[in-house]
Amino acid sequence: MMNRKLLQQVFFFILLSALLWIAYSFCIYYVKVLTLEVLHANPSSKGWTSWMYELYPRLQTEKWRFNETFFISKTKQVLIRSTMSIQLIVGVYLFRSYLIEPLRATYDRRIQVNIQRKFIPIITLLLYTCLALVVYNAILEFKALMFFAPFYKPAGIGKLLLPVFPPISILWFIYFALIGSIASVILLPKKWIAASLAAVAFIYYQLILFGFGKYDHGFSTLTYALLIYPFFLWESEKSNDDVVPAWSIVLIQWMICLAYFYCGLEKIFTSGIYWFASDNLQQHLLIHETSLGLKLASHAMLCKILSFGVILLQLSFILLPFQKRLAYILLPAGFIFHSASWLLLDAGGLFNPWWGVYLFFLFPLQSQETK
Repeated sequence: MMNRKLLQQVFFFILLSALLWIAYSFCIYYVKVLTLEVLHANPSSKGWTSWMYELYPRLQTEKWRFNETFFISKTKQVLIRSTMSIQLIVGVYLFRSYLIEPLRATYDRRIQVNIQRKFIPIITLLLYTCLALVVYNAILEFKALMFFAPFYKPAGIGKLLLPVFPPISILWFIYFALIGSIASVILLPKKWIAASLAAVAFIYYQLILFGFGKYDHGFSTLTYALLIYPFFLWESEKSNDDVVPAWSIVLIQWMICLAYFYCGLEKIFTSGIYWFASDNLQQHLLIHETSLGLKLASHAMLCKILSFGVILLQLSFILLPFQKRLAYILLPAGFIFHSASWLLLDAGGLFNPWWGVYLFFLFPLQSQETK
């Protein structure tokens, strides 16, 4: 039987949750008013509305592509997610005494793990080969973008790090920093220093692309891995033990799985149940007009089934850290998904960084108790 303290906690959780959703219902009207104010504001004007254009640079273009109802629904989604997040925080705080031990057990079992040192050179070679495949023609991209320098408009942190489009000398410096750091990580000792430089240079590379409106998630999982991996190398270089703490590898795995999970969740939040009945995939195939895509577009029911499969794949990735055997299903499925996106929609390329970082799931981790 539930004890009195737990009953009180459940009561307070229900009460606070009810108050949160009542507050949400009151905020809906103001969300609509503020959204309309932002859409009709001048982006260059000073004031709170200008911050919305800073946080979401594409708004200035997309407000001409979509009607006001679209943006109102988007801001309502933000409000829903914020309310749910607060509700989750309240729940964790109220029931923390019941969560501490399970979380500690999960931490010891899933995060406090080691990896054998013999695997480190292989992981390092594969990861920075992935980076080399992504940036090998970066200098050609830089030179092409020089012709469009007047249209360069940095976004976010780019306004601080690259306020104007850099001259060719700086572009060459960034390129050699990328290539040189990749070679140094693979060939030289003290790899964590070169790995840190590679992560910074790769971020600069992306900031240049962002300055021309290329906002996408194509490099997101690779960027997460490059930012975390230097910590793994630093820890591995502190000793010569046969095994190395692998918490950073686990963190990279979680970042990859969460990236997939949030992609699927975004589709659900945006489209709801209509995603499963819409002709979304079919329309994309018709727009991109690849030969294989047009053949697939003629099968409407198959397109709906594949759309459902995409959601199922992306949401299932969150289970991978808890059930390692799912890797035998999810990783091949992910490879097929990204390869199909290239063949059917001409999205990405022959090599996709998203399945490139699957390498972090290919090497066995062991509990520190077996060290």
